[in-house]
Amino acid sequence: MKNLIITLTILLIFSVSSMGQYTQVKDHTLHVKGIAILKQVPGLIYASISIKSWSRDYSDCQNKLISKMEKIKSSLVKQDIIKDLIKMDGITVNEKREYIDGRMIHNGFNGSISLIFESPYYPDISKKLLNVLKSDSSTLNYDIGFRLSEEQKSNLRQKAIIMAIDDAKEKAQLIAKSSNIKLIRLNSITYLDDEMPWFHDRDIIKENTELPYREVVLGCAETDFIDYNPKEIGLIKTVDIEWEIE
Repeated sequence: MKNLIITLTILLIFSVSSMGQYTQVKDHTLHVKGIAILKQVPGLIYASISIKSWSRDYSDCQNKLISKMEKIKSSLVKQDIIKDLIKMDGITVNEKREYIDGRMIHNGFNGSISLIFESPYYPDISKKLLNVLKSDSSTLNYDIGFRLSEEQKSNLRQKAIIMAIDDAKEKAQLIAKSSNIKLIRLNSITYLDDEMPWFHDRDIIKENTELPYREVVLGCAETDFIDYNPKEIGLIKTVDIEWEIE
């Protein structure tokens, strides 16, 4: 798999004190941020499937849900998808009420079942999933996407940390040479693990991880080709190194 390393800009901070005008360097320190981003094609495919039904009778609504679920599971197994990887995540049946002519009217029952699926990715599995799911889009909602496996994330994190430190060292040496200063010793290394706090996996850059709804549900009206393959997902690591300088 292809790895792409991206190093970003240099951050150089000198701490100074001033009294009306610059007088001296205060701490004689150089701070450099090292960043590494590795990208890899994800090794897992996942699907979240919501099955819907409606009936005037509670039991009938529930039975319809279970029947549809078994039909979908059977269709997936016929596509060589392992049955044990398809799991039920929950079932709900609620009374449906509508406000009509100033009154709240009972109008049967709405039901839903949630299925989850996760599997190692292999060629054609995306197409197999979609062949089953898009056949009944009126009663199904679903999402299909891709994730890095835990093994992939662990390997990428180890490599990225080493590369981020090397990146910071290289920047510090370049700055020292260009500025005619001397690096005396390394004072500290701060590991910055919260650069992207809006993600559950804070260091994972989620890019193009879901199959496009328009193409997989409505069909490919403007092109004859749908790309069912996962795109690369990035992982970022950042360190901040402080040097004592002369």
